[in-house]
Amino acid sequence: MKTIPIRSILRPCFGLFIGIGLLQSCNNDDGTVQKALGEETGITLGYPNSIVRTTFKNGGNVGPNEIDWKGEKGTLSMFTSNETLTDNHIKFEEESGIIFWSRLLPLGTYDLTITAKNNKESVSTTIQLVNRFDQGYFNGGFIAGNPEEIPNSPIPSEFGIILNEDQTFGMIDFDDPTFSASGTWENLEDAAIAIEYTSNGETTYMKGQVDDQEEITLIGTYGDEKDASGEILDPKGKFLFKWD
Repeated sequence: MKTIPIRSILRPCFGLFIGIGLLQSCNNDDGTVQKALGEETGITLGYPNSIVRTTFKNGGNVGPNEIDWKGEKGTLSMFTSNETLTDNHIKFEEESGIIFWSRLLPLGTYDLTITAKNNKESVSTTIQLVNRFDQGYFNGGFIAGNPEEIPNSPIPSEFGIILNEDQTFGMIDFDDPTFSASGTWENLEDAAIAIEYTSNGETTYMKGQVDDQEEITLIGTYGDEKDASGEILDPKGKFLFKWD
Protein backbone atom coordinates (compact mmCIF):
# COMPACT_ATOMS: atom_id res chain seq x y z
CA MET A 1 0.00 0.00 0.00
CA LYS A 2 1.31 3.44 -0.94
CA THR A 3 1.60 5.92 1.93
CA ILE A 4 0.48 9.53 1.23
CA PRO A 5 2.62 12.10 3.07
CA ILE A 6 0.68 14.09 5.66
CA ARG A 7 1.93 17.41 4.30
CA SER A 8 0.37 16.53 0.92
CA ILE A 9 -3.00 16.30 2.67
CA LEU A 10 -2.53 19.42 4.76
CA ARG A 11 -1.45 21.65 1.87
CA PRO A 12 -4.87 21.81 0.09
CA CYS A 13 -6.71 21.94 3.42
CA PHE A 14 -4.58 24.86 4.53
CA GLY A 15 -5.38 26.66 1.26
CA LEU A 16 -9.08 26.00 1.81
CA PHE A 17 -8.95 27.50 5.33
CA ILE A 18 -7.22 30.62 4.01
CA GLY A 19 -9.86 31.01 1.28
CA ILE A 20 -12.69 30.77 3.80
CA GLY A 21 -10.98 33.28 6.07
CA LEU A 22 -10.59 35.79 3.25
CA LEU A 23 -14.24 35.39 2.24
CA GLN A 24 -15.39 36.06 5.80
CA SER A 25 -13.19 39.14 6.15
CA CYS A 26 -14.79 40.70 3.04
CA ASN A 27 -18.23 40.34 4.59
CA ASN A 28 -17.34 42.13 7.84
CA ASP A 29 -18.77 45.64 8.26
CA ASP A 30 -17.91 47.73 11.29
CA GLY A 31 -20.78 50.15 10.61
CA THR A 32 -18.59 53.24 10.14
CA VAL A 33 -16.62 52.83 6.93
CA GLN A 34 -18.50 52.67 3.63
CA LYS A 35 -16.48 50.31 1.40
CA ALA A 36 -17.02 48.48 -1.88
CA LEU A 37 -14.92 45.52 -3.06
CA GLY A 38 -14.61 44.22 -6.60
CA GLU A 39 -15.16 40.56 -7.38
CA GLU A 40 -12.40 39.96 -9.96
CA THR A 41 -9.33 42.12 -9.43
CA GLY A 42 -10.47 43.34 -6.01
CA ILE A 43 -10.93 47.09 -6.57
CA THR A 44 -11.45 48.71 -3.17
CA LEU A 45 -13.35 51.99 -2.78
CA GLY A 46 -14.01 53.31 0.70
CA TYR A 47 -15.35 56.48 2.34
CA PRO A 48 -15.09 57.26 6.06
CA ASN A 49 -18.85 57.06 6.71
CA SER A 50 -22.00 55.96 4.91
CA ILE A 51 -23.87 59.01 6.26
CA VAL A 52 -22.31 62.47 5.95
CA ARG A 53 -23.98 65.26 7.91
CA THR A 54 -23.76 68.96 7.20
CA THR A 55 -25.68 72.02 8.38
CA PHE A 56 -27.65 74.73 6.63
CA LYS A 57 -25.61 77.47 4.90
CA ASN A 58 -22.32 75.60 5.35
CA GLY A 59 -20.30 74.20 2.45
CA GLY A 60 -17.94 71.28 2.84
CA ASN A 61 -16.41 68.19 1.31
CA VAL A 62 -15.62 64.54 1.95
CA GLY A 63 -13.15 62.30 0.17
CA PRO A 64 -12.43 58.58 0.03
CA ASN A 65 -10.14 57.16 2.67
CA GLU A 66 -9.24 54.21 0.44
CA ILE A 67 -8.94 53.66 -3.30
CA ASP A 68 -7.01 50.59 -4.43
CA TRP A 69 -7.23 49.68 -8.11
CA LYS A 70 -5.19 46.49 -7.64
CA GLY A 71 -3.24 47.26 -10.79
CA GLU A 72 -5.03 49.00 -13.62
CA LYS A 73 -6.20 52.50 -12.67
CA GLY A 74 -9.67 53.35 -13.92
CA THR A 75 -12.17 56.18 -13.55
CA LEU A 76 -14.36 57.51 -10.76
CA SER A 77 -17.88 58.86 -11.26
CA MET A 78 -20.86 59.88 -9.16
CA PHE A 79 -24.61 59.64 -9.78
CA THR A 80 -27.63 61.11 -8.01
CA SER A 81 -31.21 61.41 -9.19
CA ASN A 82 -31.50 64.83 -7.54
CA GLU A 83 -31.11 68.03 -9.57
CA THR A 84 -28.52 69.39 -7.14
CA LEU A 85 -25.77 68.11 -9.46
CA THR A 86 -27.10 70.04 -12.43
CA ASP A 87 -27.58 73.07 -10.17
CA ASN A 88 -23.92 72.81 -9.15
CA HIS A 89 -24.81 72.54 -5.46
CA ILE A 90 -22.95 69.21 -5.34
CA LYS A 91 -19.81 68.60 -7.37
CA PHE A 92 -17.62 65.54 -7.81
CA GLU A 93 -13.89 65.56 -8.51
CA GLU A 94 -13.33 62.55 -10.77
CA GLU A 95 -9.58 62.37 -10.26
CA SER A 96 -9.65 62.21 -6.46
CA GLY A 97 -13.20 61.07 -5.63
CA ILE A 98 -13.82 64.11 -3.41
CA ILE A 99 -17.44 65.25 -3.07
CA PHE A 100 -17.99 68.99 -2.62
CA TRP A 101 -21.21 70.77 -1.62
CA SER A 102 -21.89 74.50 -1.58
CA ARG A 103 -23.45 76.63 1.16
CA LEU A 104 -26.47 76.98 -1.14
CA LEU A 105 -27.28 73.26 -0.90
CA PRO A 106 -31.01 72.98 -0.13
CA LEU A 107 -32.11 71.24 3.06
CA GLY A 108 -32.73 67.52 2.68
CA THR A 109 -31.13 64.11 2.21
CA TYR A 110 -29.24 63.17 -0.94
CA ASP A 111 -28.28 59.64 -2.03
CA LEU A 112 -24.95 59.71 -3.88
CA THR A 113 -23.63 56.65 -5.71
CA ILE A 114 -19.89 56.63 -6.40
CA THR A 115 -18.48 54.14 -8.91
CA ALA A 116 -14.89 53.02 -9.54
CA LYS A 117 -14.47 51.34 -12.93
CA ASN A 118 -11.67 49.95 -15.09
CA ASN A 119 -11.59 47.63 -18.12
CA LYS A 120 -12.12 44.54 -15.97
CA GLU A 121 -14.78 45.48 -13.45
CA SER A 122 -16.61 48.21 -11.56
CA VAL A 123 -17.66 48.66 -7.94
CA SER A 124 -20.08 51.15 -6.43
CA THR A 125 -20.86 52.49 -2.99
CA THR A 126 -23.63 54.80 -1.79
CA ILE A 127 -23.34 57.73 0.61
CA GLN A 128 -26.15 59.75 2.14
CA LEU A 129 -25.48 63.47 2.41
CA VAL A 130 -27.82 64.97 5.03
CA ASN A 131 -28.24 68.76 5.21
CA ARG A 132 -30.11 69.88 8.33
CA PHE A 133 -31.14 73.23 9.75
CA ASP A 134 -29.22 73.93 12.98
CA GLN A 135 -29.69 77.61 13.91
CA GLY A 136 -30.96 80.94 12.62
CA TYR A 137 -32.65 84.28 13.22
CA PHE A 138 -36.01 85.14 11.64
CA ASN A 139 -38.42 88.06 11.79
CA GLY A 140 -42.14 87.94 11.12
CA GLY A 141 -45.35 87.49 13.02
CA PHE A 142 -48.56 85.64 13.79
CA ILE A 143 -51.91 85.92 12.01
CA ALA A 144 -54.99 84.59 13.81
CA GLY A 145 -57.65 82.68 11.90
CA ASN A 146 -58.07 79.58 9.79
CA PRO A 147 -54.52 78.67 8.62
CA GLU A 148 -55.84 77.32 5.30
CA GLU A 149 -57.34 80.71 4.49
CA ILE A 150 -54.25 82.77 5.38
CA PRO A 151 -51.83 83.44 2.48
CA ASN A 152 -48.08 83.00 2.91
CA SER A 153 -47.41 86.61 2.04
CA PRO A 154 -46.96 89.38 2.88
CA ILE A 155 -44.94 88.42 5.94
CA PRO A 156 -45.48 90.79 8.89
CA SER A 157 -42.56 92.24 10.82
CA GLU A 158 -43.62 92.25 14.46
CA PHE A 159 -41.41 89.69 16.20
CA GLY A 160 -37.87 88.39 16.03
CA ILE A 161 -37.18 84.76 16.87
CA ILE A 162 -33.87 83.00 17.33
CA LEU A 163 -33.31 79.26 17.11
CA ASN A 164 -30.00 78.49 18.76
CA GLU A 165 -27.64 75.62 18.00
CA ASP A 166 -28.27 74.13 21.45
CA GLN A 167 -31.99 74.03 20.50
CA THR A 168 -33.06 76.81 22.85
CA PHE A 169 -35.53 79.37 21.55
CA GLY A 170 -36.11 83.05 22.19
CA MET A 171 -38.46 85.73 20.89
CA ILE A 172 -38.66 89.53 21.12
CA ASP A 173 -41.46 91.96 20.27
CA PHE A 174 -40.18 94.88 18.19
CA ASP A 175 -42.87 97.18 19.64
CA ASP A 176 -42.74 96.03 23.25
CA PRO A 177 -39.31 95.89 24.94
CA THR A 178 -40.85 94.36 28.08
CA PHE A 179 -42.07 91.27 26.19
CA SER A 180 -40.08 88.06 26.63
CA ALA A 181 -40.57 84.49 25.51
CA SER A 182 -38.29 81.47 25.78
CA GLY A 183 -38.47 77.79 25.04
CA THR A 184 -37.02 75.00 22.94
CA TRP A 185 -37.12 73.81 19.35
CA GLU A 186 -36.30 70.59 17.50
CA ASN A 187 -35.71 69.28 14.00
CA LEU A 188 -38.32 66.86 12.72
CA GLU A 189 -38.31 64.91 9.45
CA ASP A 190 -37.01 66.69 6.36
CA ALA A 191 -37.06 70.46 7.01
CA ALA A 192 -39.89 70.49 9.58
CA ILE A 193 -39.40 72.26 12.90
CA ALA A 194 -41.34 72.16 16.18
CA ILE A 195 -41.18 74.99 18.73
CA GLU A 196 -42.52 75.21 22.26
CA TYR A 197 -42.25 78.48 24.19
CA THR A 198 -43.67 80.17 27.27
CA SER A 199 -44.61 83.82 27.67
CA ASN A 200 -46.48 85.35 30.63
CA GLY A 201 -47.07 81.86 31.99
CA GLU A 202 -48.78 80.61 28.83
CA THR A 203 -47.35 77.91 26.55
CA THR A 204 -47.61 78.10 22.77
CA TYR A 205 -46.77 75.35 20.29
CA MET A 206 -45.56 76.00 16.75
CA LYS A 207 -44.98 73.52 13.96
CA GLY A 208 -43.78 74.53 10.52
CA GLN A 209 -41.44 74.07 7.62
CA VAL A 210 -38.22 75.81 6.61
CA ASP A 211 -38.48 76.60 2.90
CA ASP A 212 -35.19 77.56 1.24
CA GLN A 213 -36.15 77.33 -2.43
CA GLU A 214 -36.36 81.10 -2.97
CA GLU A 215 -36.61 83.41 0.04
CA ILE A 216 -35.80 81.46 3.20
CA THR A 217 -38.97 81.27 5.29
CA LEU A 218 -40.36 79.47 8.31
CA ILE A 219 -44.12 79.04 7.99
CA GLY A 220 -46.59 76.90 9.91
CA THR A 221 -49.41 76.78 12.44
CA TYR A 222 -49.58 77.60 16.14
CA GLY A 223 -51.86 76.85 19.06
CA ASP A 224 -51.99 76.12 22.77
CA GLU A 225 -52.39 72.34 22.47
CA LYS A 226 -50.71 69.49 20.61
CA ASP A 227 -51.23 65.74 20.38
CA ALA A 228 -48.74 62.96 21.11
CA SER A 229 -47.32 63.14 17.59
CA GLY A 230 -46.71 66.89 17.87
CA GLU A 231 -49.55 68.01 15.60
CA ILE A 232 -51.18 71.29 16.63
CA LEU A 233 -54.71 70.76 17.95
CA ASP A 234 -57.27 73.42 17.09
CA PRO A 235 -54.75 75.80 15.46
CA LYS A 236 -55.20 79.45 16.39
CA GLY A 237 -53.64 80.71 13.19
CA LYS A 238 -50.52 80.78 11.01
CA PHE A 239 -47.04 82.09 11.74
CA LEU A 240 -44.91 83.55 8.97
CA PHE A 241 -41.22 84.35 9.44
CA LYS A 242 -38.37 85.03 7.04
CA TRP A 243 -34.62 84.57 7.41
CA ASP A 244 -32.83 87.72 8.54
